[in-house]
Amino acid sequence: MISAELSRLPQVRAFADEAARAYGFDQNAAFQIKAAASEAVANAIEHGSNGPGDEVQVEAVDEAGALVLYVRDAGSFRPRVSRGGDLPERGRGLQFLGQMMDDVDVRPGARGTEVRMLKRL
Repeated sequence: MISAELSRLPQVRAFADEAARAYGFDQNAAFQIKAAASEAVANAIEHGSNGPGDEVQVEAVDEAGALVLYVRDAGSFRPRVSRGGDLPERGRGLQFLGQMMDDVDVRPGARGTEVRMLKRL
């Protein structure tokens, strides 16, 4: 658990990098995992918290031969709908996560939102 402060992102990146390397990923894949974790946690802090008093949970686990990162916050997920043809300046975080990871799943629930990100070796 970390407090919902953007100043905690270096700690998140270090955690994700350590988990990726311990799992056996090369430098390039570890960078992708680290970038995805940082983006997911930044989104949880910005959109899923009311301030530094809230917490964001970050967990790395092995699931069926893949590294899975979970990011959980207390907020409620609302998908963004944009007009066709416009390229928004913001709001492309999930697309970014999908480029870095093999699978990304956003799970809104009564107690908050969980983002599950999977990367296979």
